[in-house]
Amino acid sequence: MECRRCGFEFDEKKSGQSCKGCEKSNCNVVHCPNCGYGNSPAYEEEFGFIISLKEKLGLK
Repeated sequence: MECRRCGFEFDEKKSGQSCKGCEKSNCNVVHCPNCGYGNSPAYEEEFGFIISLKEKLGLK
């Protein structure tokens, strides 16, 4: 996974999932080990789908 804030590449399976410190436990957010930003794997999948759809439609 690439952090959306700092661009650091890391393995989300090894970095640990959510912080478990807030009321939204089990939120599936993966925190970057470099900057601490909370990245959402679901958002990454959705964003990838949008990019591939735009490519198929010939949009930039």
